[in-house]
Amino acid sequence: MELRQLRAFVAVATDGHFGRAAARLNLTQPGLSLRIRALEKELGTQLLVRSAREVHLTAAGTALLPHARSLLRIEDRALRDLKDQADGIAGRLRISYLSPGVVAFPGRLTSEFRRRYPTMHVETTAGHSELNIERLREGMVDAAFVHPGFVDLPEGIAVRLLGRDRIVLALPPSHHLARLDQVPVKALRREPLIIFASSSYRDFSGTLERWLAGQIGAEPKIVAHEPPDQALEAVAHSTSVITFANGARAQSAPVPGIAYRRLSPEPLIDFGLAYFRDDESLALANLLRLIDEMAEGEPGEVPGGSEVLAAEPGPPSAPSAAADRAPRQAPTLGALGHTVSED
Repeated sequence: MELRQLRAFVAVATDGHFGRAAARLNLTQPGLSLRIRALEKELGTQLLVRSAREVHLTAAGTALLPHARSLLRIEDRALRDLKDQADGIAGRLRISYLSPGVVAFPGRLTSEFRRRYPTMHVETTAGHSELNIERLREGMVDAAFVHPGFVDLPEGIAVRLLGRDRIVLALPPSHHLARLDQVPVKALRREPLIIFASSSYRDFSGTLERWLAGQIGAEPKIVAHEPPDQALEAVAHSTSVITFANGARAQSAPVPGIAYRRLSPEPLIDFGLAYFRDDESLALANLLRLIDEMAEGEPGEVPGGSEVLAAEPGPPSAPSAAADRAPRQAPTLGALGHTVSED
C-alpha cells in the first residue's frame, strides 16, 4: 500500500469529484483511477462502487478513509519537521483564531507560547469555525479555535473546551427594552429582529431562530438576514430594529450607537481548541500544556437560567464524500457513508 495511492483515494473522497481531485494532485483522471484501482487490488477489497454519474464509497472505503487521512497527516508532519530541521527551526506551530476575534485568551496564549519557546516558529491565521475545522482536517494548521456546537467534527479531532461565550442583545439605546438590565426573551415576541446570514453562520442562525421560537411561543419577527457587522450597523442607524452579538466581542469592541443587554434565559455557546488526538508534535504538546496552565479550566455545569446552544444533527441521508460529516457531537465522532461524482 503506497502513500500516493492513499493520497489519490483521499483526494476523491474529499473533493467529491474525480476531475478536481486529479487537478489537485497534478494527475490525469485515468492516472488517478489507476492508483485507486491498484490500491483496491492490493487491499483485496473494493473501495468505490461506480454508477453512470456517481461513485459511492463502500463500507470498506468508509472504514479506510480516516486511517488514510491519519497516515497522510503523519507523512506531511514528518516532511515538514525534516524541512524545519534543515532550515534550523526547532519546531513549528500553525494555529487559526476565530474571526472576528471574540475573546482575548487565544492572543494571550500565543504570546506566552512565543515567549516560552522563542526557537519555535508560530504561524497564525483566522477564520470561522467551519473553515478552521477544514484547515485542520486538510493539514493546513495544527490547532484551531472553534465553537464546537456548530461544526461537524471529523473522526480523530478532539476539542479542549476553554469557556462559554454569552449571546447578548444589541439594540438602539433609545429602544424601550434598553431600559432593562436583562431582557426577558419573551419580550422579543413582536420586536423586529435581524438574524445573521451567510454560510459561515447558517447553523448558528437556524439554531438561534428555533431557540427564540421555543422561548416566545411563536415564530420570531425576522425582518432581515445580514452578516454580523452589517446587522450591527443597521441597528446603530435604527430606532426599533434589534440584533444579537457575542458578549465577549461586545465587551472588548463595542459598536458606537449600540446598547448591549443580557437575555433571560441566557443563550451560551461553547468555545474551545480543536486538534488531532494522534498529533504527537512537540509544538502541540507544549501548547496543550500551556493551556492547562493558563486556562481557568473547562466549563462546568450550565448556570441556572442559561442554555448552551448547539446545532441539531440533520436528518439521516446519504451524505457526500466531499462533506464527510459526522453527527454534531464532540469530541468522538464516527464517519458516515459517502457519495461522490466522477464527472
